[in-house]
Amino acid sequence: MELGRILKGSRVAEIDRKCIASGIDSRWLMANAGTRVADFVLRQGSRVKGIVVCGSGNNGGDGFVAAKKLLDCGMDVHVFYISPPERFTSDSKYYFERLKESYPQKLSYLDTGNIDSRNILSSKLLESDFVIDAILGTGLHGKEVHGASREAIQLINLARETVAREKNRNLIIYSVDIPSGIDSDDGMVLGVSIKADFTITFGCKKFGLVNFPGAYYAGKVEVVDIGIPRHYYTEYEQIFEPDLEWVASKIPYRMPWTYKHRVGKLLVIAGSIGFTGAATMTCLAAMRAGAGIVTLVCSRGLNSIFEEKLTEVMTYPVGDVEDVFIHAKNIDEIAKHSESFDALAVGPGLSRNPDTLRFVKQLLRRITKPVVLDADGLCVLPDLREDIESSRLNLSNVIITPHAGELARILERDSIKLEERLDANLEAVEKYRLISVLKGARTLISGPDGTTFVNPTGDWALATAGTGDILTGIIGSLLCQGMSPLDASVCGAFIHGFASDVMTKETSKTALIATDLLEGIKKVFLEIEKMKYE
Repeated sequence: MELGRILKGSRVAEIDRKCIASGIDSRWLMANAGTRVADFVLRQGSRVKGIVVCGSGNNGGDGFVAAKKLLDCGMDVHVFYISPPERFTSDSKYYFERLKESYPQKLSYLDTGNIDSRNILSSKLLESDFVIDAILGTGLHGKEVHGASREAIQLINLARETVAREKNRNLIIYSVDIPSGIDSDDGMVLGVSIKADFTITFGCKKFGLVNFPGAYYAGKVEVVDIGIPRHYYTEYEQIFEPDLEWVASKIPYRMPWTYKHRVGKLLVIAGSIGFTGAATMTCLAAMRAGAGIVTLVCSRGLNSIFEEKLTEVMTYPVGDVEDVFIHAKNIDEIAKHSESFDALAVGPGLSRNPDTLRFVKQLLRRITKPVVLDADGLCVLPDLREDIESSRLNLSNVIITPHAGELARILERDSIKLEERLDANLEAVEKYRLISVLKGARTLISGPDGTTFVNPTGDWALATAGTGDILTGIIGSLLCQGMSPLDASVCGAFIHGFASDVMTKETSKTALIATDLLEGIKKVFLEIEKMKYE
């Protein structure tokens, strides 16, 4: 099953050069691109009056092609170009001339320094149903948008707000390949950007379309084929986007005669005084995600609390009656007990008690079974760097699930910006030689071979305490059921986000709390089982 592929936008120029060198006609590719944009607009139905705003590059050429196709189909479309034709790329100029031959009255040069020219565009925008943004494409990186491009983007954005406010309707914006002003490599806004309703992108998604804030400006993204052979996309970074069908295919198939020990046994090591909720949610999420048996290792002083909170989950108390933390002195007992389990989930609510952290370090040195490490457990990683680099310690069995702040501490940085998330996650994977699930808007899952998955489910509803503990439980559950660490991480993040998407239809995004996800997990697995068993 083929996954949705994602590339950094800077690869597009390289792919174009390779295609042309192999004999593929660049004008044929541009014709295909513009035609696919027009086809998408035509499928939207009732919108018949529009504006196409074109830059001087190949993105503008795609716009000229789209405009001619729409005009040929009887739509009322006017085209504004923001640079003199002598500045157009060769292919763009070719299609500009074809458009000019057929519809000269539908073309206007937008001189942003001329108030009359600006007013003409503004007036036509207010009368239109839609705009096609073909100003800037995937070649824009790093430098802020300036000059005529900036002026055109601001006029379109202002018109959209005015139409909504004064005419009580939507001015629909379609962006060609990527919204103008977004860096296609990392999703950053380069000073100003179009806010699109739809982005029609070519061949595959660009990372700038799925990483925030670019994802916010892209609207709904439609990937269209323009004739570039698929093998050109496989030569670069391996970034993918899973879907429900792929996730369902990865979830282990259960034979009718299976039983709880065969399904999978998960050992959870979590919780401390004041943080029993974290351990509880991890355990309950693991049960909901299909683990046959879940056992919680907890300090003896908190055992009575967990006995009250957990019904289906067994507890394994350690230490003295007064203990409210797990101590390094418990390592031999816990390590021995773990031998009968298929996987471990370690860290939620465990605390940063120095002796507890010593326990975690010793545990990682001794356990070879799959482990998902979260929250307080992540604090020990910098202390293990030297042993990892010298190959005295192998963490290939470990999955970490940091948020951006935790990843920054692991990498000993002050912070990690949105545009740095991908590179930072890959850096952590390389340094610690494990799998890293970087939580946040569009969770990133990176493996030791450099493969990264961008999770498409979930949104800001998950920005509430405890949702990370639920994720740890889901991934741990999938691990103990026999899934590979990478598959368990990708599928766990997808299920976690999908559970939120399902539940926010009932709770609202604002009102969602972490334990609502337990009900959501049930509904997600109903969908998975329909695909897998019916």
